[in-house]
Amino acid sequence: MARYDTLTIGKIVRSESHVRYTCQVYGPGEVAAPPQPSDYAFGSFVRIPLRVGPTHADLLELPALPAADIALSNGSLSDVVTHAWAIGLIYDTILLNPAFGTLGPRLSNDEQVAVFSPDYLMERAVLVSILLLGTMAPDSTADMPLVSHGVPPVAPDLGAEVATLPDSAVRAFHSFADGAAGPGGPRPYLHMGYLPHAIAQDNPLLPLALLRTIERLERLLPENAALLSIVKRNFAWRLKVQTAG
Repeated sequence: MARYDTLTIGKIVRSESHVRYTCQVYGPGEVAAPPQPSDYAFGSFVRIPLRVGPTHADLLELPALPAADIALSNGSLSDVVTHAWAIGLIYDTILLNPAFGTLGPRLSNDEQVAVFSPDYLMERAVLVSILLLGTMAPDSTADMPLVSHGVPPVAPDLGAEVATLPDSAVRAFHSFADGAAGPGGPRPYLHMGYLPHAIAQDNPLLPLALLRTIERLERLLPENAALLSIVKRNFAWRLKVQTAG
């Protein structure tokens, strides 16, 4: 795969707030190559194009990010840009079956329904919940994307396509460089500025998804293993305290 190659898994169908969204995963017959369950697994990172203006299209697609090194500047999206993505984390899965509770006899079995009533199959859906953690956008002044952690200034649109985020992009999303004049210097450093915002969300699965993220970063950023180990221990302790009440 190329550095920023992604796989589209579905589209946004609703939101619970400015940072919590529901994606309907594409099923058989909707796209040429439907995603596999591992593509939208619990704790996976995804990207979603941000709303850049009024749109009437059913799907909002934007071009891919340019290739970039992992050393990124801590950018800001204070202004609405034309090519920007929200970076999100999958923290829940819902299986939608409108036929649940209709347990009476049927005139057709599943194979016959697929032939004579294919639209019935479309009523079943897999939904995944996504929490937005920040943004990523090309920098017009450099061949590196701008990354910002926290609440995005603008929201994705209904119908915006959700795509997977490869390991290289996940690594880039967590690697900041302030430059020679900044407090961090020119050397890239680990940044997880979205943690306070994510912890504040009221959902019992989010802490587990964040713990899974920390374990993934230990593999992707081995140079930060010592720091990530401390963060993981603190997070695990927090989960035990919350579970104990």
